[in-house]
Amino acid sequence: MVMKKCWKILVALLLASQSFAAMHGLATKFGEVILSGMYPGMVYSMKKERKLPYTVINNASERAEVEVTIAKPTSSQLKENYEEIPDITWVKVFPAHFTLEQGEEMDCDLIISIPEEEQFTNRHFQAMVKTQLAAKPYSPGVSLAFSYSSRIRFSTGPRPESIIQEYREKIMEALQIKIEPLSFFIDEKIVPGKKTRLDGRKNNTVQVINRSRENFSFKFSVPSRIKDYGIVTEYEPVPAEVKVTIKKKKMKVKPRSISDIVMEIAIPDKEEFYGKNYAFVVVGKLMGFDIPIELFSRVYFRTEEKK
Repeated sequence: MVMKKCWKILVALLLASQSFAAMHGLATKFGEVILSGMYPGMVYSMKKERKLPYTVINNASERAEVEVTIAKPTSSQLKENYEEIPDITWVKVFPAHFTLEQGEEMDCDLIISIPEEEQFTNRHFQAMVKTQLAAKPYSPGVSLAFSYSSRIRFSTGPRPESIIQEYREKIMEALQIKIEPLSFFIDEKIVPGKKTRLDGRKNNTVQVINRSRENFSFKFSVPSRIKDYGIVTEYEPVPAEVKVTIKKKKMKVKPRSISDIVMEIAIPDKEEFYGKNYAFVVVGKLMGFDIPIELFSRVYFRTEEKK
């Protein structure tokens, strides 16, 4: 039986290995994958259920004989909080041996089956997917083989919490997108009783910088609880009566672009709001990922003294 629901996947780096391709002719679109919520006794297909094949590309100038195998990780390959897979037959590759002409690619399926035994619940396993190119022999009986390995990690239960942060860091590094500055100080003092617009024209504002070649979508918010974001101690969170509005709560960010996050700050004309140091946080949730991927900027401002 193939389970079609109740398992989650973190695709940490779906990047072709350019260095491997340049040196030896092969590349993959499968750098590292992290799975969770799997169950002993079930069978999982990466290609059929998650539309995530293990793609091998032949960038060489001639035909290549390719073999994809599963191996246990070495001590240097094994990630913290994970143990090596007890039996490499838990993961099977289809097809595992094939020929690629110049420029061709093959979508392989990884089938993961976990024995239905209680001892395998709530554990975290790692295996290596090894792609090998067998070069032509230089002399009778002698040949050279080059290989490239990708990690596959899976949990029969919740993933280790530390993996969430590791995943976020890899995503940010791979996606080349960020919100800047991390701490944004508004130069002019804000006058209570008036609305102040931050739009990148009269007043500078926070920006989304996309250095990648991909489109991304964000959903923005201003959380009420901001102390967890590490605001400067001499500033206090904006009170409920101070309204911070993000004019475009959803934004599609184009490749190689810089986009302004337009905001408006409205402070009541009351005695208690004069001469204050306030802070709020703009959070941008990156849409389309299995776990929350959030970027943020801390915004600081001072209000005018009462005249």
